[in-house]
Amino acid sequence: MKQNLFLFVSLMLIAFVIVSCKISFDTQVYRFIPSIDSDIYSENEIRKKIVESDVKSIILRNDSILEYWKRYGGIGSSMIIKYALIDNELIVYPTDVEGYNVPDISDMHFLYSRDSLINIKTDEKFYNQKYLDKKKIVKHRL
Repeated sequence: MKQNLFLFVSLMLIAFVIVSCKISFDTQVYRFIPSIDSDIYSENEIRKKIVESDVKSIILRNDSILEYWKRYGGIGSSMIIKYALIDNELIVYPTDVEGYNVPDISDMHFLYSRDSLINIKTDEKFYNQKYLDKKKIVKHRL
């Protein structure tokens, strides 16, 4: 009887540890959207600016690793970098996980929210893909 009780308590303790150690982190994808004033530019100029702008994404893989993705024309590159989130400010480490400097994003500071990341130095806005999808749905309903 004592052996069964010990086994039961041990299994419950192991199950509790496994469940409590599991930390869920939803991958968050942020895409760079260039801000173009539609009052100043014609529709053709807006299309041209969008095509000419680099396609950039920041993907928060977990609570300390991000992936910076950038496409230059038909060629793309991806870097994995550590970051820290302190008081709604996302701070990117100076080098990627392999020790190389990534000038586009190293040592950058972003204002963090669930909907967007805003680069403090350049004011570039990266919008969360879920937020962009919601905006598309709302536009289609209107």
